Amino acid sequence: MPISNPFLGAFGLEVGDLSIKLIQLEPASFCKQNCFKIKDLRTVKLPAGLIVNGEIQQPELVRRKLLYLLGKDKSNSKFKPMKTPWVIVGLPEVKTFLKLIKIEISTDELTEGDVLYQAKKHLPFELDEAYLSWQVVPSNNEKYTNVLIGTVPKITADSYTYLLESVQLTPVALEIEAISLSRALITSGKDYSGEARAILDLGATRSSLIIYDKDTIQFSTSLNYSGEIVTTAIEQGLKISHSEAEEMKIKQGAKYNKNSKYLKIITRINNQLINELESALTFYKEHFQQRNPVNHITMCGGVSNWTGLDNIISRKLKISSHPGNVWKNLLNSKIKTTKEEGLSMAVAIGLALKAARKPFII
Repeated sequence: MPISNPFLGAFGLEVGDLSIKLIQLEPASFCKQNCFKIKDLRTVKLPAGLIVNGEIQQPELVRRKLLYLLGKDKSNSKFKPMKTPWVIVGLPEVKTFLKLIKIEISTDELTEGDVLYQAKKHLPFELDEAYLSWQVVPSNNEKYTNVLIGTVPKITADSYTYLLESVQLTPVALEIEAISLSRALITSGKDYSGEARAILDLGATRSSLIIYDKDTIQFSTSLNYSGEIVTTAIEQGLKISHSEAEEMKIKQGAKYNKNSKYLKIITRINNQLINELESALTFYKEHFQQRNPVNHITMCGGVSNWTGLDNIISRKLKISSHPGNVWKNLLNSKIKTTKEEGLSMAVAIGLALKAARKPFII
C-alpha cells in the first residue's frame, strides 16, 4: 500500500529579502499520482531592510507581514486563515552550501561518520556551527559513493525556525534554494542522458547558478548580480532617483538603445555577469570528471525577464539561454499571473512540490 503524505495541506514558503511567497498545491483530478495543481498562491512585499542577504534584521516586522500573509492578522481580511501548520521553507542560497562529493567507500559500507569526516574538507565553515544534511546519489561504480551534502549555519536556520514558530507554523523541513529551483525547473520524467542543464536564478537582491547533471545537482554558486545592483548602477551613473532608474531599466531593457550612457552602464554590469558565468562553467568543466556538456541555461527570477538579457547570454556564452517555464511540473491552466510574476516564483513552486509529495521520501 502506498504511503500517504502525513502532512496533509503542507505548503511551500519562500522568505526573500523583498517578498514572502506562499504556494499550496492539491492533487489534480483524473491524473496519475504526483500530479498537482495550485490550490492557493499568495505574496506580500517586504520593505527594504527587514531582511538583508538572507539575514532577518527586523524579526518583529517580518513576523507581522507573515501573519498578514497567513490570514492571521485580525485587522486585515484579504487572505483566509491557513488551516494547516505544516510548512516547507526555503533557506537563502547566499547562506547555504551545496556540493556533490565523492567518497572512496562503497555505498553498502558508507556510514554517517564517513560523510561527516569527508564533508569537513569541503565546508566553508566549521561543522559544529552548522546543520548538515546529505543523501546518496546513485552511480554505477561500486568502489566509491557520490554524496550530495547541504549545510547551513545554525544561526541562520534557527532564526527562520524561530520566526515560523512565532506564528504557530511547524517546519517539516528547511530546504536549500538550489534544490527547490531544480525541482521546479527540471522537467519531471524527462531523460537528460548525455546533457547537463544550468539553472540561472536572477533575483531582485541576489542571484545564483546551479549545474544539474546525471539526475542531481553537481554544484551551485552565488553571483554578484541582481536587479537591485543593476538599478543602483543606473541610478548612480545617470544621477537620477532610484525609482527613475528602475523605470528606465524596465522600459529600455538590456538591449541596444540611443542613450549611450545607459548602454555603457548596463553593458559593464552584464559583462561582469558573463565573466562570472564563464568562470563557473569553466570550473565545472575542469573539476568534474565524466561530466556532460551544458547545452542549455534555464533562466528564472524576476530579472530573467529583462528584455534582451537572454539573447546577450546566449550570444556571449554560445549556449542557448532562455527564461524557463516555472509551471511545467504542474497542471496550471487556471493560474492567473504575468510571465514576470511566474519567473519569480520558481523557488516557492519547488518548495510547494516537496510539501505536496511525501516530504521525507527522496
